Amino acid sequence: MKKYLALSILLLIAVSSCNKGFLDLNDPTRVFSEDLYKDANGINLAVNGAYASLQDIYGRSATGGTGLYIFGDVASDNSTSVSTGAGIGDFEFFITAPENVNLLSMWRSMYKCIARCNTILDRIDAVTMDQALKDRYKAEVKFIRALTYFNAVRIWGGVPLITKELKTVNEALAYGRETEANVYALIEQDLKDAESATTGLPISYPAATTPTSGLGRATRGAAKALLGKVYLNQRKFDLCKAKLAELLPVGSNPYGYDLLPNFADVFSISNELNKEIIFSVRYSKTGLGTGSAFFNWFAPTESGSAIAKVGGSNGFNTPRKSLFNEYPKVLPSNPATALTTSLDKRRDASFGRFPLAVTNENAVTTYYSKKYVDDQMSIGLDADNDWIVIRYADVLLMYAEAENEINGPAIAKDYVNLVRRRAYGNTTGDLTAAQILNPASLRTAIETERKLELNMEGHRWFDLVRTDRAVQVMNAHFIADQIKIGTTVISIGANNKLFPIPLKEIQLNPKIIPNP
Repeated sequence: MKKYLALSILLLIAVSSCNKGFLDLNDPTRVFSEDLYKDANGINLAVNGAYASLQDIYGRSATGGTGLYIFGDVASDNSTSVSTGAGIGDFEFFITAPENVNLLSMWRSMYKCIARCNTILDRIDAVTMDQALKDRYKAEVKFIRALTYFNAVRIWGGVPLITKELKTVNEALAYGRETEANVYALIEQDLKDAESATTGLPISYPAATTPTSGLGRATRGAAKALLGKVYLNQRKFDLCKAKLAELLPVGSNPYGYDLLPNFADVFSISNELNKEIIFSVRYSKTGLGTGSAFFNWFAPTESGSAIAKVGGSNGFNTPRKSLFNEYPKVLPSNPATALTTSLDKRRDASFGRFPLAVTNENAVTTYYSKKYVDDQMSIGLDADNDWIVIRYADVLLMYAEAENEINGPAIAKDYVNLVRRRAYGNTTGDLTAAQILNPASLRTAIETERKLELNMEGHRWFDLVRTDRAVQVMNAHFIADQIKIGTTVISIGANNKLFPIPLKEIQLNPKIIPNP
């Protein structure tokens, strides 16, 4: 039993291949780790395997519905899940037990990813290869490890902090939970190493025709953006502002990042890796399980094959009507025969309504996210949609948040307005000095703006926890939407800010203490 569970940490490298850039996911062959560390080609495969393990964390068909969206959106006021069998709906109602399969699946996926990174870092120095490429590979896996630990510490708090290859069960069982501060210290150091101008990640990569090409690989700009987010999550506002300032000004920064003129284009599968996307987890529909499942997972169950043409509709993560209604809208002259329109173009670019041919708001039964639509999907649970981890609009809103906490709203509101001008198509939606009188009012405006801009992208719950607003916002949401268990409206407290440690991990290792 102990040996079986220890495999969540002691994993062999799995290599699979992709015709969508650097990730080779066409070959399902499993390769033993010993065979990978003999030359540069083997190291390249191992690094690709580390990237591939992010797919399990963010979600693919093999994970059965588990993905980071459960923690970031289903557990927030953004979405609802009609799923009961997969245990996903438990997150919405805050009744997630330590036995919940999604907790264990996420824990194991994360430590699989961390194990791959640690093994590469421990073994790469013994391999004879070009030193610059070796340094780059180290930086890539440090970025991946930092991203994974960042997600883990936000979900569970302090977690076992493993930084080396583990070769025995006893080694694995020696690790208890580390403090959050020490986990964050490793995350920060990994990202500082990754952003180094001398031994870190490049600003960009060679053309996609080379074996080490960079379609979807982490870049120096991605490391800086993630480090800024890590600082913000710890309320290190000065460090956050300074780091994100390196990605400014808009449209003329060294990394080429900018907002796309059309919001909907950010999420088009024909426009992936555009200049707004800083880092995404890559998926490719090949028929071999390397595509994404979000289109099927998120389509409303009652839609059948009307939205997702093949593969079914699971309803794991559907937007709430209250989220849809939060966008400013114009009422039609006759609400019984016409739909509302929104002043904010993001609303109709982000959400579809079902039934598809509705003629008034009362006929809408549910909503779905347009951010994960693949109309060309021919095999269920095998779509081409990537998962965007961080994009430039997020950077601008984070920068505004840090600037507001340091200096107040005078300059900070301008960065929010950059995002709002795309949403409205002009300056009519700008926040003005008359509206934003103090840091508190801009703080609220940024919280709302992040919800309208980044919904269904896995950020909302973590935003609320970061700003210490989770309990207040969620309890108000439960009352407003009358979300009940039986006849009782749900209520949460401070202990709900972290999720339960998987029961099997606690049973295996007494050093892993459960969350309260």
